[in-house]
Amino acid sequence: LPEFSALENVMLPMQRLARLTGAQARARAMELLDGVGLEGKHGKTPDRLSGGERQRVAIARALANDPVLLLGDEPTGNLDSQNSARVVETLRALAHDQGRAVVCVTHDPAIAAASDIRIEMLDGRVAGITRR
Repeated sequence: LPEFSALENVMLPMQRLARLTGAQARARAMELLDGVGLEGKHGKTPDRLSGGERQRVAIARALANDPVLLLGDEPTGNLDSQNSARVVETLRALAHDQGRAVVCVTHDPAIAAASDIRIEMLDGRVAGITRR
């Protein structure tokens, strides 16, 4: 949301559920932002962040309340290769280490290749399923 800093954007879903105190939500939001490579950018508003940085704020916000299912629509679409790899590793860790379901839509073959199960679509129909 343009009127809020990166930190505030990530804290919003936590505040909505009110499971954490303000200090706990703040600490978690800072940890999530640092985890996606946004150390030192907590106070910046979206207009002062690059497209890739804004996308990483959105990923941190999506993780704020520890969802069991994470849906991603082109989660690495605006990222350079280094940050893209970081996001893919984060998503793999969520699935493999934390037992969460992660579903992503992507046009990037390298990102799709990192998945455990790949469902290819063609003209609105399933064209193939590949398991690792």
